[in-house]
Parts: sequence; structure tokens; C-alpha cells
Amino acid sequence: MPVTIVEVSVPEYSVAREPDYICVGAKVDRAIETNFPDGKYLLRAISLDEHPRMTTDELVRVILTTGTDKYDPGRPAVGQDEFSSYDYDIQASPIEIRGGRLVVCPEERFPTIVGATAWHFYHGARLDRGRAVRIDLLMLYDRKGLVPARKFHPRSRGVRRGLDRYLYKFKVAGNKRNALRGLVKLLR
Repeated sequence: MPVTIVEVSVPEYSVAREPDYICVGAKVDRAIETNFPDGKYLLRAISLDEHPRMTTDELVRVILTTGTDKYDPGRPAVGQDEFSSYDYDIQASPIEIRGGRLVVCPEERFPTIVGATAWHFYHGARLDRGRAVRIDLLMLYDRKGLVPARKFHPRSRGVRRGLDRYLYKFKVAGNKRNALRGLVKLLR
């Protein structure tokens, strides 16, 4: 299945100061709604800051080849210590497009999916990285191609309440690319 690649120009999106999450989120949400069909997806957001030796296009080539940004098995994942008791491949958020619109949960802080994600990257990243992080690339996966992660040992200590809902494992480890539906570049 072909992978849809979308580019969204968001030069106003920076982490030098707190972003306008609603403005940036609405622009990127609209691009997702316009370019992807109704369905259930997993949304993975990444920053070029985490891949300092790569350009967006180089990272896109890797993802198109492998199906994921996990190209270096020796590189520790963000939150690896906290998530180490789970058998997972990626961290991602479940999203849904219904009637050509992204479905935003009523309890969400912002009226946009990407706005809420950008907020987490600005504020939450300070907890695990010590600094705010800008999202540069979004990956959309078909939710049917992944399963929720499981603990290695059911009685082991898990992650903070609710975080395990963001940990997923590819159903077919040798063909991660098959679950990839799209890439959205957030151009600077």
C-alpha cells in the first residue's frame, strides 16, 4: 500500500518560546484530515533534535524503507527505563478520522490533536529530556497493523498510570512498513 507524504509549512512553530498550540495544531490537523481517509490510526510524533545527523528527507527515506524511525537498535528510546518492562516497538497515540475530521476527546486540553501533541512535546519533554522539543515529523500507522504492548512479566512494575496505552508492538516484526500509512512533515 502506498504511503501518503504531506508537507505542512509551519514556520511560526518554534520552541524558542511557548507555541500557539491551537493555531499550529489546527493547520496540521487540517492537513491530516484533507489527506487521509476515515479510519483508526496510531500517530507517532518525532523531532529532528532526536536525530541530529539527519535531515527530514533522510529520516523520511529511512522510515519509508523500514517502516519506523528505529533505525539504530543500540540507541536508547526516550523513556526506555520507564518502559523497559514492556515488549513494545513504538510509542504512539491512538487517533481517529471520522467524517473527514479528527476526533478530539472531550477531556483533551486543546481542540486539536496535533496541538495537544505539541503541548506534550513542549512541556512533557522537559521531564525526560530536560528541554522542550519541536515536532518535525508525524507518522500515521494503520491501527490494525499493531497491537498494544504487553508486560514481559505481568507482576512487574508498570509505567505511570495510563502511559501503557501509548506503547505498541508491530504485528509483523519483519514488515513494519506494511502498517505505515503516512508521513506529515512539519516544515520550519
